[in-house]
Amino acid sequence: NTTTVPAAVAATESNNSSSEYETEVINGAEIDTSNSIVESLVKVIGLGFITNMAEYMVAADVLVSKAGPGTIAEAASLSLPVMLTSFLPGQEEGNVDYVVQNEFGTFVSDSDPQGISDVVASWLTDEQKLKHLSANAKKCGAPDAAKEIVEAIGESALRWKNINDSKHAKS
Repeated sequence: NTTTVPAAVAATESNNSSSEYETEVINGAEIDTSNSIVESLVKVIGLGFITNMAEYMVAADVLVSKAGPGTIAEAASLSLPVMLTSFLPGQEEGNVDYVVQNEFGTFVSDSDPQGISDVVASWLTDEQKLKHLSANAKKCGAPDAAKEIVEAIGESALRWKNINDSKHAKS
């Protein structure tokens, strides 16, 4: 019996007057929730593959994901706490250590869905813990990284052009 946790789960408090939570499950495939949903305060919406992941990450309070470096970087840039549930041995192992050591998330194996649920629920019901995780994520985030990289490339290209132009001017 294998349990697969989706690529991302965005947990957000509902806008209605009760203290309901809404969970969007994003995993690139349609999800059959007909047998797994019981009446509760949690509404699960399986979205399958989407192209507007950034919108869900901005709206989320917590991200549940595998330890992909891009996803972790995006979450940190958005001050989003991360629950990691799996990783590729060797390739993504260090990403788990990075999140845990910088205290903006933790790891619970996808083979323990109750454990994942317990930890995420504890975060969502402890405002101070959520703020602590978010603040630590923000410290690790680099929301302007793409702009800074493009600027650095542009500056390097301009220096190269100036050097090249001065060499040809002397000839």
